[in-house]
Amino acid sequence: MDLTSQVHTFFVNRIYNSKLLVKALLFALFISLSSAYAQETTSYSLINESNAGLLKRAELLMDTDVITSIELSKALLLQAQSADDTLLSAKLHNLLGKANKKNNNINESLHHFSQSSAYYSKLNDSRNQIKASINYIKILLDEKRYDELANRIETLLPTTLVYGDEFFIAQVLLTKGDSFYEQKKYNDAITQYSSALKYLVNKDEQIQKQLGETYKKLAQSYKRLENREQTAHFYTKALEIYTNLDDLKLMARTLNTLAEAQRYLDNLVLALDYSTRALEIHKDIDDPVGLAKALLGAGIIYRHINLYEKSLKHINEAYLYYKKVNNVLGIAKTSNQMGLLYTRLKQFDQAEIFYQITIDLPKGVVEDKTLASALREMAVISYESGDLESAMKFAQKAYVTYKTKNLTSYISITARIIANIYRAQGNKNKAIEYYRESLSFARETGSKLYEIKSLTALAAILIGIDTNEAISLLKRSLALSTEIDDKLHMLYAYREIRIAEKQRGRINESLRYAEEEIALTGIIQYERDESKLALEKAHLHSHKMEIELETLREKEKLHQLELEKKNNEIEISGQARVISELELAKNKYASIALAFLLAACLAIVLLVYRSFIASKKRNEELDYLAARDPLTNCYNRRILFEIMNRDFLDLPQIEEYCILMVDIDHFKSVNDTYGHSIGDTVLCGVASLLQANIRTSDSVARFGGEEFCIILPNTTQEQAIRIAEAIRIKVEKAIFDDIPVTCSFGVTSIKFKARTPSELIEQADLALYEAKSLGRNQVVLWDCAFEEFKLFRSE
Repeated sequence: MDLTSQVHTFFVNRIYNSKLLVKALLFALFISLSSAYAQETTSYSLINESNAGLLKRAELLMDTDVITSIELSKALLLQAQSADDTLLSAKLHNLLGKANKKNNNINESLHHFSQSSAYYSKLNDSRNQIKASINYIKILLDEKRYDELANRIETLLPTTLVYGDEFFIAQVLLTKGDSFYEQKKYNDAITQYSSALKYLVNKDEQIQKQLGETYKKLAQSYKRLENREQTAHFYTKALEIYTNLDDLKLMARTLNTLAEAQRYLDNLVLALDYSTRALEIHKDIDDPVGLAKALLGAGIIYRHINLYEKSLKHINEAYLYYKKVNNVLGIAKTSNQMGLLYTRLKQFDQAEIFYQITIDLPKGVVEDKTLASALREMAVISYESGDLESAMKFAQKAYVTYKTKNLTSYISITARIIANIYRAQGNKNKAIEYYRESLSFARETGSKLYEIKSLTALAAILIGIDTNEAISLLKRSLALSTEIDDKLHMLYAYREIRIAEKQRGRINESLRYAEEEIALTGIIQYERDESKLALEKAHLHSHKMEIELETLREKEKLHQLELEKKNNEIEISGQARVISELELAKNKYASIALAFLLAACLAIVLLVYRSFIASKKRNEELDYLAARDPLTNCYNRRILFEIMNRDFLDLPQIEEYCILMVDIDHFKSVNDTYGHSIGDTVLCGVASLLQANIRTSDSVARFGGEEFCIILPNTTQEQAIRIAEAIRIKVEKAIFDDIPVTCSFGVTSIKFKARTPSELIEQADLALYEAKSLGRNQVVLWDCAFEEFKLFRSE
């Protein structure tokens, strides 16, 4: 059967499709014309010309009608094999490999790429043989057939090295590296990626892009190995490549990942610089997904430098984008970050709302780790508020999820939280059981920090039960803390050993550890000051960058104005003659216009004056409202810091200055039992009582949720304690809408060396935490020993 008959038969079989019928008629016409022309040529030329045309048609059809492309290619392949046309057979197998891959016929695709490679080998066409083989191994990688892939690469790599094309060698090595990476063999992946770099030296754009991707793969491998320095190094190398290529999208995305790497290295100023650059580039490109990631990354960096308002702004923008496009994974990540921020701000009601968003997302869509993190943080919030039953439910759910996924580090953390809850419930046996489990998993992770935390938590509860074991655990914790230079945990170990040794009657040993504790406290305070200085530098750098960006924008505006000015000058010069002619006529009416203008100005002045008086009155009303919490009529958090910042301007002259942190005990239970409207009534009642029992020079502000802050200028710590105790008794005796409540008070004084309002508030907050830990409804004065408690309040 000749080629014309074969093609005719092929299309008759598809005659039921009207579209294919048209194609059949066109092909029949094409073949007929070819036959007529063939009268002046040899039959061999006819076959080759027709095959080439039909091969081209099959290639074109692959993008629009892959099924027809496959069937046509098969028909041509039968003809090529009958004619023993090796080159055409090789090309058709290669085309069928691509078409079947596109149609998701994986085994068929592998068969045809293998056959194509074999045919090209017969033709000694090493280049196309290698290309077909690379397509083959990439499919094996996509299908996760790693053993088969490894065997195939062992055969292919020598052939590629002999042929000597550097790009092909790199492709084989990179595929081998990707295989190791997907199997979490990151060191092996790094070896292959590093080997590939030697072959990506050409300055061709395609090669350079592949070089940039290889640097990114190396960075990602080191990231998985938690080698932060190498991660940052290779992201920097990738950024250099993309900058040279002027690929804005890849530049912006790499800047964002580089910012994250520098954040892990605690280079917050550098991280902020990279993040800001990424956001600036995103303003000029269409990459909403990349922009959302950049906003989230910037928000996390701002949180680390305590710029919470900016952090909220950036993360909220990312959250709104993910919500708009219904990206569940993005919603979960940003919700958790928002929850963490509100937890830092002690706005626990808001934090719960965002963690609940993650928890309520469709099951099986959110990553288990992300969901478990939300549950764990909800457990911590419930624990802090005294709702131990809810805390246990959330913690157990997180614990089960982490166990299912065998996430050992998170199992260790959550087991410790569960132990804390059992301890608060008075169930010491269960608490010890979970502390021991936490320690076991901490050791399994190999993380010294996790092991230290588990050791100290277990030791603390064993003092008095098995003091000898407690001291043994604490000494192990002290050794590990010294090894990783974690001074805060060293301090805690010294303190607990001192207490344990004293309980055993070993006074000299207890005194020795007390001396170590005192010496280390001084060192920690010095390092804390240095850390605060670095943080202030980060704040300053952030402000400086904003000014520089604004300056650049202004320069751009000025440049545009200069261009407009030059264009206007040309137009003005042409109009100068007309203006001079009109000048005489204008002078004639100038006096009349001036008089009219004067009258108009007087009228405007009167209107402006009346508007000013009204605006001033309205602004005074607005200023009052802006300074107050709308529910309790107390000052809000912003005004609190404005007052304290103003007071601290004369810090050296301040002799006496105290603040109280006040928290309504078990307020969440009031909301849960009686509803939020009754809860608001209780809040307002307590706020009114606080305001009624202070001096005119004092100030009351709602700090967040059910927490208030009272500023007491010119007040000694003894007076502050008396004031707090008097208010506590009045709250205890008061009834708010038939509901009795109590309050806990944390007291601190400027005498304790706080240098900023934030430090003073933190001291009072730690004292408040101690008051709640001691059973609530009491007044506690800040003590320097409370500092280490910050480590254990939330994991």
